[in-house]
Amino acid sequence: MELMYLDESGDDGHGEGASRFFVLTSVRIQADDWAHWEKRIGRLRAELEVAINLPSHRELHTRAILLRKGPFAGLQQDILDIPQLTRAIGRLAEEGPIEIRTVVIDKRGEAQPLRAALLAQMVNQSGVHLAISDRGRVPRMRQLIRTAEASGKLPNPPIERLLEIESKDSALVQIADFFATAGYLRASFEAGIPVHARIDRDEAMALIMETEGANRTYCLIRPEGTA
Repeated sequence: MELMYLDESGDDGHGEGASRFFVLTSVRIQADDWAHWEKRIGRLRAELEVAINLPSHRELHTRAILLRKGPFAGLQQDILDIPQLTRAIGRLAEEGPIEIRTVVIDKRGEAQPLRAALLAQMVNQSGVHLAISDRGRVPRMRQLIRTAEASGKLPNPPIERLLEIESKDSALVQIADFFATAGYLRASFEAGIPVHARIDRDEAMALIMETEGANRTYCLIRPEGTA
């Protein structure tokens, strides 16, 4: 059985103040490999604490790290080496067996970006799988899965449709957050849209470089008729 961990970046709303993109990333592993990945990511966090002073006991919330917010507020650029962090996670993604898929929805012309991203992540599932995400959009995502299942657009829905977990309790959801943030940065860079004045360009580019490679893919879904 496959485990699919989901996390997002951006919002799925429209109107003034809404984000241009909505990103949904899945991290997929075989259920039998769960203990391996939890331990492997734990070792990586311990190594990063020694190497770049990234607290191993804190949730790996990538946007907060980039902005030096919350528990990362005191970590200056000369202490916290973001490119080293991104390379370490990139090497982790290359180890396998793991699959990371990032779907970016350009919301111009897309009325239901959450639905579009969720179906893009789930439509081609052939085996038994369990989907897991952090709190927030889970009730809406469950309803979207039920509707897609009833209409025949999702012939193989996940078991229990979607399970909810606190992101701070799941190393794999936190990895999904990393790649979702990287995907949002990449889409914004390609569209020429500023993301945040406090995000260092070199650090952003380091994340962008990790969106594609061994065991990971990036897909930007644009409105029909746009390049």
